[in-house]
Amino acid sequence: MTAYVCSIDDAGIGGSAMVESLRRATAFFSSRGLPSTWFTVPKGRGKPMSTEWKEALIAARDAGHDLQLHGLTHGDCYEFGPPAWPATSILPTLQSDFDERREELMPRFTVDKLRDRIEEGMEIFALELGVEPTVFRAPCGAVSKAMYSALRAVGIGFHTCMFISGSGYGHLPHNGGALTQDWVDDIPCRPFRWYEEVVEVPILNEYNSRGSGARSDEFIELARQDLDRISGQSPVVVLLMHTHGIADDYEHTFRLIDAVSEHVGRQPGASFATMGELAASGALAEAATVDGPDILAV
Repeated sequence: MTAYVCSIDDAGIGGSAMVESLRRATAFFSSRGLPSTWFTVPKGRGKPMSTEWKEALIAARDAGHDLQLHGLTHGDCYEFGPPAWPATSILPTLQSDFDERREELMPRFTVDKLRDRIEEGMEIFALELGVEPTVFRAPCGAVSKAMYSALRAVGIGFHTCMFISGSGYGHLPHNGGALTQDWVDDIPCRPFRWYEEVVEVPILNEYNSRGSGARSDEFIELARQDLDRISGQSPVVVLLMHTHGIADDYEHTFRLIDAVSEHVGRQPGASFATMGELAASGALAEAATVDGPDILAV
C-alpha cells in the first residue's frame, strides 16, 4: 500500500492573492475528497501572522487539511542552511549571493539558534492556529546538520525537503526548457533515517511552478511518468506545490490534481493522506527502512 501526500509550501506568506490561493485550493481538494498538507510560515518575512491568514488557515484545518511548520520567517533561502538544489536551479544567483554573504550567514547555523527559531514557530502555531506541528520543511530545501539536531531537540522527528527529481523546473528559460524524467541517484527514493535519526521524507517533484500552465499537458504527462516509476519503490510519495504556483494558474493546477488523483486511483491499495496523519500513525517511521548518505557539508 502506498500513501500519496499533496503538500503545498509558503502558506502564511504574501497578501490576499496568496490567501485566496489557499482558500480556492483547499476547497478544490475537499470537493475531490482529497486531504492536503500546507507547510506554513508562522512569521512570514518577520511579521506577525495577519488576521486574514489566520482565519483562512484555521478554516483549512477545520475542513480536515493539515498544517505543518515551514521555517519561521522564510525571509530568505538560507534560514536553516546553505543554498541547495533544486532551489539553485530555480534561482541561480542563490549561490553567489550566499558566497558574498557567507561571513554574515554561516553563524546562523548553530543548534541553539536554529532551535530557538523552530520553538518560536511552534509557539505561534499553538497560540494562533491551535496546532502542534510534527513535521518540518526548511524553506528552499536549505538544511544543515545543526538543523536536524535542533529538530531532534524539540521533539520533531520528521522532515521533508530532499528532491527525487527537479525536472519540474526544466521549463525555466535558463534551464533549457526540456521536461525529461531525470532522478537523482544520491538519496533513497523512500523515507530514510538521516542525521540525528530524523526521518527524511523525500519529495517526488513539483509540476505547477510558475509558468508551467503554458505546458500543462507536458507537465501532467511528466507527473504520470514519475508516479509510474515511484510505484512500488516507496510506501510514501510526496508531491510538492506552492501557493504562488497555484495562484499563477488555477486551471492547470486543478487539471494536475485531477490527473494525479485519477492515476493514483488506478494503483491497488493506493490512497491519499496528510503528513500529520502519516506521522501520527507511525507510517513515516515504519517506511524508513534505509539510512541516508552523509552528504551535508555543514
